Amino acid sequence: MKNAPKDTAVKDVAVIGGGIIGVCSAYYLHKAGKSVVVIDKDEIGKACSFGNAGYITPSHFIPLAASGMIQKGLKWMLNPQSPFYVRPSLNVDFLKWLLSFAKKCTPQHTLANQQAILDINLKSLELYQALHLEAEFDFEFHQNGLLMLCNTQQGLNDEATTVAAANKLGLKAKMLTPKDLQQLEPDIQLDVIGASFYPEDAHIAPYEFIVAMKNYLAAQGVEFRQRTEITGFTKDTTNSKIRSAITADGEIRAADFVLANGAWSPKLAKQLGFSLPVQPGKGICISFDSPPVKEGAKLECRTPFILSEAKVAVSPLDNGIRFGGTMELGVLSSQESSGISLNRIKGLTKSAARYLPDLDTTQVKSEEFWSGFRPCSPDGLPIIGRVDTLANLTLATGHAMMGLSLGPITGKLISEIITKEKTSLDLTPFSPSRFR
Repeated sequence: MKNAPKDTAVKDVAVIGGGIIGVCSAYYLHKAGKSVVVIDKDEIGKACSFGNAGYITPSHFIPLAASGMIQKGLKWMLNPQSPFYVRPSLNVDFLKWLLSFAKKCTPQHTLANQQAILDINLKSLELYQALHLEAEFDFEFHQNGLLMLCNTQQGLNDEATTVAAANKLGLKAKMLTPKDLQQLEPDIQLDVIGASFYPEDAHIAPYEFIVAMKNYLAAQGVEFRQRTEITGFTKDTTNSKIRSAITADGEIRAADFVLANGAWSPKLAKQLGFSLPVQPGKGICISFDSPPVKEGAKLECRTPFILSEAKVAVSPLDNGIRFGGTMELGVLSSQESSGISLNRIKGLTKSAARYLPDLDTTQVKSEEFWSGFRPCSPDGLPIIGRVDTLANLTLATGHAMMGLSLGPITGKLISEIITKEKTSLDLTPFSPSRFR
């Protein structure tokens, strides 16, 4: 697919990044009457948004930088097939990020931010529901809840604690016994001792959603510059505003810019003269038209689930089923060049088999795995808001595993910031200024 014809006119807004955050930002900006161009160095939606689990997760109200995460991380690092791994590096930005992350892994930080994370997730769920009811474009949407499956007593105790916290915040979470699970999902054999259930959660097919939204926006006049890498920027004489983004095909001018480039956002931030504390967390997944099972068995379900102790997500979709997980932290250039770790693949498949005894792991081919980079902030919250030093730049990154879940609300907030409307949520917890 070739890029759209070049338009030298100054756009109202240039959105840098064509993933779920960038496309949703373009959607709500277009709805607000803005002319928009979306710029991506690759194909729209083919980075982290392509192969994620597709979860819309009010249940995920605990930040990545949570109490006890450092202890778990150190333990997991001793196991090369664990769900969490930190790739060693002496990169200064990475070491600063790790130190900041460690400082945030406290009970105080966890408790202080649960409500903010829940509120932004619930707002995004409302927007997904509204989008699904509109006739402008069609996409797969299922609100069947989310299961957290446990095969250890400690895991079950931890989930019970999270359910209690969820109930206190107003979520309709509950614990299920193996008998409850059998009634909910009779066509899947599970080797678990119980689970937590979040009935308000939903899931979609992420890439199909982005393609549907892109096609709609393109028909409405939104411009998409695919395979267009930004190599620099020009600023006005006062140095307080961006004038244009420089590409091999020339300058792209706009009145406002949105940096929604995921794990690649820090590189462009440096070109603009400021530091952005975002590091990539590599995740992997594999999708099947039908899951590989042992002879005579079946693995069919309607409720997505996470294998709690193993941190493996399983998503039933209209056209198959997807297994995904792992979090591998490290410098982006090293992460990109290293490819997918066989240890991560082995860890995921072995873990899945412990919960799903009918899964035939001999049919899983390592070359069919996909990987993507989640943009992780050191406190586990997204970064949404204006940049102090550049009057026409708004940030929308750092969503970690919640990018898909928070796509619509982030896009709406970006539109509200740029159009100077009252924002749908208090942006203080997500403000870039918290990293001064």
